[in-house]
Amino acid sequence: MSRFFPKDVIQWGEERLHPLRAFAIRTVEPAGITGVVLRLWRAALLASTNWMLFVGGLVGGVLFLCGMLTWHLGNFPVKRWPPRVALFLVIEVFAEMGTSSLLIAVSRERVGSRVAIWADWWPMAGQTFVERTIVLVVFALVLGGTVQLVRRAMERREVPARGA
Repeated sequence: MSRFFPKDVIQWGEERLHPLRAFAIRTVEPAGITGVVLRLWRAALLASTNWMLFVGGLVGGVLFLCGMLTWHLGNFPVKRWPPRVALFLVIEVFAEMGTSSLLIAVSRERVGSRVAIWADWWPMAGQTFVERTIVLVVFALVLGGTVQLVRRAMERREVPARGA
């Protein structure tokens, strides 16, 4: 149980971490990669004319976002999650809007069915921030509750085994 969703903070220097876990401990890289990938994914989806692909792509994007947050939060105790979720959110939105700026510069960013212009950047940034906040906060609350329930259930199973 200690390897996934740790209960206490541990000293990372005492343990040699797998490179993927060491990468996930930092906030900037997973959140930045998530932002860039999601904005490029969005641009590809909006260029498509197949509505089933579009809906499936939206679901895939949300799953990717939640998966990356889970990968990052899984290295920390639940009590340290709130500032981590907030930082992940801010970095992810900044990375997404930076990618959006590049896409606007090359005329590949879309707002609905038309090509986005620089005047669309602020409204898109606000919408992105609100959407990501709702998804990440709700998901983190559900994940945290689930982790606590599973942890309590596992502790109840371990107690009789120790007393025997």
